Amino acid sequence: MKFSLAWLNDFVDADAAGGADRIRRLLEQAGFPAQGVESAGADTVLEIEITPNRPDAMNHRGLAREIAAMAGLEGKNAPSSFAEPPSEGPPASELTSVGIEVPRLCRRFGARVVRGIHSAPAPGRVRERFAAIGAKPISAAVDATNYALWDIGQPLHAFDLDRLRGGRVVVRKARKGETLVTLDGVERALEPSDVVVADAERAVSLAGIMGGLETAVTERTANVLLEAAWWDPLAIRRTSRRLGMHTDASHRFERGADPGAIPEGLNLAARILLESAGGTLAPGWIDARGQNESPRRATLRLSRLRLISGDGRLDLDFAEEALSRLGFSPARRGKRVAVSVPSHRRDVSIEDDLVEEVLRVYGYDKIPSRLPPASGGGGYLEPLAVVERLLSDRAAASGLFETVAYPFLDRAGEEGPFEAWLAETGATREPLSIANPLDEGRRNLRATLLPGLLDALSRNVRHGHRSAALFEAGRVFARPGDPDLPESFEARRFAFALSGDARLDWSLPAAARHADFFDAKGLVETLLAPWAAPRELSWQPFTAEAFTQGATALVKIGGRLLGIVGVIGEMEREKRKLSEAVFAGELLIEAIPPERSPVRFEPYSPYPPVEADISFSHAREKWWSEIEAFVRAHELADLESFRVLDRYQGPGVPEGQVKTTIRLVFRSSERTLEQEAVNREVERLARRLGALQNERH
Repeated sequence: MKFSLAWLNDFVDADAAGGADRIRRLLEQAGFPAQGVESAGADTVLEIEITPNRPDAMNHRGLAREIAAMAGLEGKNAPSSFAEPPSEGPPASELTSVGIEVPRLCRRFGARVVRGIHSAPAPGRVRERFAAIGAKPISAAVDATNYALWDIGQPLHAFDLDRLRGGRVVVRKARKGETLVTLDGVERALEPSDVVVADAERAVSLAGIMGGLETAVTERTANVLLEAAWWDPLAIRRTSRRLGMHTDASHRFERGADPGAIPEGLNLAARILLESAGGTLAPGWIDARGQNESPRRATLRLSRLRLISGDGRLDLDFAEEALSRLGFSPARRGKRVAVSVPSHRRDVSIEDDLVEEVLRVYGYDKIPSRLPPASGGGGYLEPLAVVERLLSDRAAASGLFETVAYPFLDRAGEEGPFEAWLAETGATREPLSIANPLDEGRRNLRATLLPGLLDALSRNVRHGHRSAALFEAGRVFARPGDPDLPESFEARRFAFALSGDARLDWSLPAAARHADFFDAKGLVETLLAPWAAPRELSWQPFTAEAFTQGATALVKIGGRLLGIVGVIGEMEREKRKLSEAVFAGELLIEAIPPERSPVRFEPYSPYPPVEADISFSHAREKWWSEIEAFVRAHELADLESFRVLDRYQGPGVPEGQVKTTIRLVFRSSERTLEQEAVNREVERLARRLGALQNERH
């Protein structure tokens, strides 16, 4: 786009900014590269590339605002151009009216009436400035609207008021079969999705794109209705592309116009029209409103500014000054700057947008260039990423398939049954929510992976995969954090869910039995093997609404919680239409020891084992982990391993008791064991196990 330096001087002191050459460099710093500078008589013209996200800079006032901000100058407001012009006669509200039938697509529609004009060209300065930027003067009324477009970025349209049937306008959707002959003389077939400006009987303008020929101003026009509006960018873009029409007005409306510029644009156009074509301005103006737009606000934290920029020299004093220069309204709040986003900056909505604004004024060339820290080729900066990757690899090798679930849900409805588990992990009672959810029913961020994983399992089962085994490694948002450190709210989790037949390995066919709790428990031991041997893990019974009572356990190491494993409860299965048992678990990745256990090789003993079984009674509530610890504490000579062989309760066993049989395996790496030596060890343990009969958990 071409911009006149003399025109820019209306809004910023071009000489104080350093003239054309320095202004060119300042605009490049601001993100608007200059493609050329040329002379146009006594004027200088700059050809500037304006990116699509910056419609506010597609006019001389907007570009001058950027120049002033980069140069540290006060901008000129040129108040005389936008002040209320002299008016007389009946008010505009008595001469015409405006109705809006599509309030979402037209949030504001302004109109002024100028009566008694005569045919005349635009003032000389207007024609000179148009010539400098390559625009063609047409007539006083048309040039007045085009001048406002190039001056402050507000497109306008001039109607011949006497040719508007009923003397009024209505903003509505086009009717089926309706047509409009636009200013270029082409008859356009309209569709119901098109937005039009109509009079009492027919469409007279294609909203935001081009006016109609029948109501256009001519040399015989005496009374003019000036129109300035805000149009929905998506609606304008859709119609413009369908009809193959691209105009100066549509170019701006497609990218987002400034509704706050409407009164200024009307006053400016009316003033130019009165100056060149005479006439009188009707007092007042019509300000029809559609759907209101909520004020936009954003907050910039010092920590975020320094994190993104990588420059610790930046401070909030400079940030506040830079944002103020660019037209924002900053207010300091501790280590933050809160701003009200001006209506002309449609591209600013989040914190990182404010960071970009500050850095543009600061100068990207001032930001130091540093290589990120590195610990060697192929390494990880995050140790937990190594743990997460290894867990995923081991799960995949065990025959599980990875899934990814959305992190948004309703905490009360979907995570309520897991409340006891969340409390065990230290999750906050109040969920972390997002301000602009895509789905109002899913505005909370998840605190556990299990609900999403069970939903994925349900989808697989419903699609015919009865035997499904899934896992997910991801982040949950359950910790009390610091708003200045968003990552402090996050925690890493690994979860899995099994249903249907057991699979011993991904390469083997399904086993001839259903999966059970011990498959899930064994999977956890396999997953944690690089960091802890199975005998180092302890299992503690646990109760949570989402799990089956008596079939759920917490897994710990050295008293530190590592995760949960259990059978999903019937209500959770019914909710997801899962007819078969489901076994699921979740691991706290941060709790897994960061260092892997050393791998040591122990040669196999060439000598035969000696097995012995012991049966003993004990309280039914006694945990296996307690029995296991009891046996190991006696340090039986040459004991290689032991396991549960049988559990029995019924006739012959006292009420509340259970009889457990364990099998002991003895073996020496140096000699063949004698049966008598083994028997002595077994008898010593049996006497002590008898004491468990009267002990309760």
